[in-house]
Amino acid sequence: METEIIGLFLGALLPLYPLLFAIYQKTGRYDEIVEEFKKLRDEHEHYREAHHGG
Repeated sequence: METEIIGLFLGALLPLYPLLFAIYQKTGRYDEIVEEFKKLRDEHEHYREAHHGG
């Protein structure tokens, strides 16, 4: 009985694993893009304050 439950669980989970991994990778790339955008935004704010005096 326990072996059947493990078999059913793995049979349901393993086909989804590549999908979950792809979602994880895309989330990681999104986080990198957001961090880069924050750096550029901060840099822009710094230059804007320096040039516009405010």
